[in-house]
Amino acid sequence: MRKVSVTTAAHLEATAIKVGQIILDDSHYLTCWGYMQTAEGWRKCDFVTNYDVLNTMLRAIEDKSEAVQMAIVQKLEHMEQIPEIIDFEAQLGEAVLFDNIAFTLERPQFSGGDWADYTNDDCYYIRAAERVSRTEALARGVDQCMQALGKSYELYLGYLELEFDEEYAREQADLADDMKFTLAFYAYRQAA
Repeated sequence: MRKVSVTTAAHLEATAIKVGQIILDDSHYLTCWGYMQTAEGWRKCDFVTNYDVLNTMLRAIEDKSEAVQMAIVQKLEHMEQIPEIIDFEAQLGEAVLFDNIAFTLERPQFSGGDWADYTNDDCYYIRAAERVSRTEALARGVDQCMQALGKSYELYLGYLELEFDEEYAREQADLADDMKFTLAFYAYRQAA
């Protein structure tokens, strides 16, 4: 139940990401190629962050932390070219899962003097990472699901207000299933 909250705002939270490769250069930032868990499953994403956030992430993954740290240290000590890539999928056999962490994500946005999305939800800056217990991560996941359901019901109401028939409104709001529709109704009421 670890999922990213569904929102169109520039800020969002996630409780699980996977990192397949890290790109190191001579700056204070890292670029990570990986995946973010969403309500629909794992979605390919790029992440940019700094070493402080990476240290927090590494402390939270006890089972693979040492192998991941050693891969990073070895690359930093023997950087032959800039940028240098650490391929966790090749070295460890799979992308490194960072879960039980509350990630604060932001989408990069700037165009001229106005803010505008330009990455199509494919790139995020990890502003902060905070370790949370499995219980807290599950609770946050449930809260995020409830928010998403409430938004779906809000969308359904918007279609009704535009005088679409109920069946069409439910389909467009992804609420054709009766159980999901009922949950969305209660999530909407709870948020109000």
